[in-house]
Amino acid sequence: MNGGATAVWGALRLEGRGEAGWHLRRIHPMAACEIFAGLRQPGGVQGLVLEVPIEAVAPDVNLPQSRGFSLEAQLLGSSHSGHVRFALALADPAYESVFATLCDHVAEAAASAPTARLGLREWVRQLHVWQEFMARHGPGGLSHEAILGLIGELIILKDRLAPHLGTAAAVAAWAGPSGEPNDFELSGGYLEVKATSRQAPDTLQVSNLDQLDDRRGVIMLASVRLRPDPGGMTLPGLVSELRRLTSVERGRTLTDLNARLLAPGYVDVHADLYPSTWIADRIDFYAVRDDFPRLTPLDVRPGVRSCSYSIAIADCAPFLATGTDLEVVMGRRAND
Repeated sequence: MNGGATAVWGALRLEGRGEAGWHLRRIHPMAACEIFAGLRQPGGVQGLVLEVPIEAVAPDVNLPQSRGFSLEAQLLGSSHSGHVRFALALADPAYESVFATLCDHVAEAAASAPTARLGLREWVRQLHVWQEFMARHGPGGLSHEAILGLIGELIILKDRLAPHLGTAAAVAAWAGPSGEPNDFELSGGYLEVKATSRQAPDTLQVSNLDQLDDRRGVIMLASVRLRPDPGGMTLPGLVSELRRLTSVERGRTLTDLNARLLAPGYVDVHADLYPSTWIADRIDFYAVRDDFPRLTPLDVRPGVRSCSYSIAIADCAPFLATGTDLEVVMGRRAND
């Protein structure tokens, strides 16, 4: 059947079948594995089903579970020549809109694999990504602070890094969503981005002891001051512009961008929750070195594992960076 999981669920509801069990329709018919969208009765529970030959199932397959979805495996036929059905079902109605996006995402990932074994592997891998998403983020979208932080990072990626490095390299350098200490990991060092909508901010918030620890390498701190403006861009608009830029790149750039957007909690189904338009009113770069105001693991007593703190912007002024400093971090010239 053409269309995604949502179209199948709607069609099956119109049929009104109530027999117990799964009511399925195949999607992605050209895929190496069989992928179905369907409803489970009783209850009309939305779901996605993957079926593969038993020999395609690795013995160490690790099936994720989440507060938003459940995943069950069932043997169909004999243990030697049968198939295994992996049934993914919505577990919490609060995640219904996100679940539709999840199903389309993992179905497309599995369908793109050349073999059933790789299709199952990609299916499970993507579900682990969504498991992490649901563990960290609720069904109601991003907080105001998270919106500003993501906008700040995307502005730096699009306007400062991509023009010099290329879009693919800039996306690959976006390391914060992967759990790294800094937002960007570049060939010449690291770039940390702090965004605020306060028009006269006096402090910047630092999340942990590692963010400004330059024992790992050169670190730059970008302070992005955002201002509401009718002529500005919404968060979804900024995402769309970056997707347009990455869509012309070869390789997995668009896929990588979408994965990095998911990690901090951005999904397209929440786009209507982010109508505010913003512009970058001012961007300052600081070189984190010498007596730059900060805390690192060396500054705290043994046993202190983590802390967050704020630094005074006025005390960062002596460390305002030059264009040369930024080029060093991007790896465009030698660090003298």
